[in-house]
Amino acid sequence: MNESKSELGQYLRGLRTKREETLHQVAKGTDIDSPMLSKIERGERLPTSEQLKRLAKYYNISEESLKVKHTAEKILKEFGANETTYNAIQIVNEQLMPYATKSKKK
Repeated sequence: MNESKSELGQYLRGLRTKREETLHQVAKGTDIDSPMLSKIERGERLPTSEQLKRLAKYYNISEESLKVKHTAEKILKEFGANETTYNAIQIVNEQLMPYATKSKKK
């Protein structure tokens, strides 16, 4: 995965800088060490499920929105950004359409 293209990392860095906070402040508030947060923001590491929960709570944002970005990052890291991955995602999208319709009705 190209680290400069980490959408999740850029998003988290944007939240932090918008609040004018340092990595140390976020680390203290989330109980995630500063070097790990830095790697997550740079796209060098993906956060664990527990780290996602802590970050969502700290920034007062939807855990689901972070999970969606996290899942996308995992797919791109595993399979790359290429035509094959794109075509596979189209097939998955078609197979998930009934689920998407149900979740919108809630």
